[in-house]
Amino acid sequence: MDTFFQSVYQIVQEIPKGRVATYGQIARLLEQPHNARVVGWAMRQAPSGLPSHRVIKKSGEPSPDLIFDGKGTQRERLEAEGIPFLANGQVHMELCLWER
Repeated sequence: MDTFFQSVYQIVQEIPKGRVATYGQIARLLEQPHNARVVGWAMRQAPSGLPSHRVIKKSGEPSPDLIFDGKGTQRERLEAEGIPFLANGQVHMELCLWER
């Protein structure tokens, strides 16, 4: 497996329940700030059991159509962890953005 992808997965594993991170944030943590899109590619191939539902767009929008580990949509999974959403459907980033 690609070492960049492995590094992404290691960071995603650290995101605690009730928090979210963005694709760009993960790229910056890997000191590759222009590779947010590659982080997205890694997340599409994420191994089962990884809390990949905790990675969202910088705008706070979840992916509406994706099913995560067969356990519901991204929003459903995040709401089950207590993540609050704003009226516009975005995660309340001020309350939930993870800081490493």
